[in-house]
Amino acid sequence: MKSAFISTVSMTNATRSSIMDQSISLAKLQKEVSSGRKADVGLDLGIGTGETISLRSEFARLNTIIDTNALVSSRLDVTSTAMINLRDSAQDMLSTLVSSIGSETGREVTIAEAKNDLEQLVATLNTSFSGSYLFAGIDVSNPPLTDYYDTAGSASKTAIDASFSSYLTGIPTTIDALTPAEMENYLDTVMTTEFDNPGGWSTNWSTASDLETVNRISTSETIETSVSANIDPMRKLAMAFTMVAELDGANMQQGTFDVVAQKAVSLLGEAIEGMNNAVGKVGNAQARVSKASDKLSLQTDLINTRILALENVDQTEVSVLLSNALTQLEVTYSVTSRMQGMSLLNYL
Repeated sequence: MKSAFISTVSMTNATRSSIMDQSISLAKLQKEVSSGRKADVGLDLGIGTGETISLRSEFARLNTIIDTNALVSSRLDVTSTAMINLRDSAQDMLSTLVSSIGSETGREVTIAEAKNDLEQLVATLNTSFSGSYLFAGIDVSNPPLTDYYDTAGSASKTAIDASFSSYLTGIPTTIDALTPAEMENYLDTVMTTEFDNPGGWSTNWSTASDLETVNRISTSETIETSVSANIDPMRKLAMAFTMVAELDGANMQQGTFDVVAQKAVSLLGEAIEGMNNAVGKVGNAQARVSKASDKLSLQTDLINTRILALENVDQTEVSVLLSNALTQLEVTYSVTSRMQGMSLLNYL
C-alpha cells in the first residue's frame, strides 16, 4: 500500500527533509559569517580551485624564502660586527707597534696585547650563530680554528715553535744574538709558509672550507652569505699577531724586534684594507637580502589579495542570507508544529 501525497506521513516527511536542508544551509552560512571564508572552497570555485591551490603554494614558498632571509640577515649582521671588531683590534695593534719601533719601553705590553689579539682572532673566527659557524665556509657544523693556546697543545702553536726553533738551530744562534737580517729572512721565507693556504694554514690552523655559504634570497637570485676564515686578511692578521706574540720578542735586540714590528705593521695594514673590503662585501649582501625581502613581501601581498578575492565571502551578503535562512527555518518549524497537531480524528 502506498501513502497518498496528501497524507500526514507524506507532509511530515517533506517538512523533515526541508528542515534538514535548511539546517545544513544555515550551518554553512554561520561558518562563512564567522570565518569570512567560503565554507567549501572547492565546491564553490569548481574548476577555479586549481588557481587558489597554486596561489597558496606560491604564497607558502615565498614566505619560506622571506623567513630564511630574516635568518640570513641576522647572520650577516653578526658576521659584520665580528669583522669590524677584528679590524678595530688590528688598527689598535698597528698603532701600538708603530710607537714601539725604536724603543724598548712598553715592549712587554705590546707582546701581551698581541697575545690577547690572537686569542680574540681565534675566538671570533669560531663564532657560531643559530647552530652554524659563521667563518667555516660551507662546513658550518665545525669550528674553523683550533685554540692556539689550548692547554692540551695545538697543531698551530707546535708548528710555529718548531719552525722557529729549527731556524735558530740551523744558523746556529740564540734569540738574543739573532740579527735583524736573520729575523727578516725567517719571517719572509719560513714563517710565511705557516700561513699559506693551501699550506701551513690549512694543515695546522684551519679546517674551514674555502667555499662560502650560498643562499637563495629570491625566486631567481642566490648570493654568498658568509666569509671564510681562510681569506687573506684573516691569515695576515694571524701572522702579524703571532710573530709579535710568539717569537720571544722580549729577549730580542731592539733592531731585531723592530724588524718584527715593521713586518707586523705592514701585514696589519694590508689586513685592514682587506677587512674593509670584506666588510663592504657583507654590507652589500645585507642590502641585497633586504631589497629581495621587500620585493617578496610585495609579491606575497598581491598573491594574498587574489587568494582572498577567490576564497572570501561578502560579509554583508552572507549576513542577509543567514538572516533569511533563520527566518525560513523558524517558519518551517512553526508549520511543522501545526501539522503535527492535525489529525483526522479531530473531524470525526
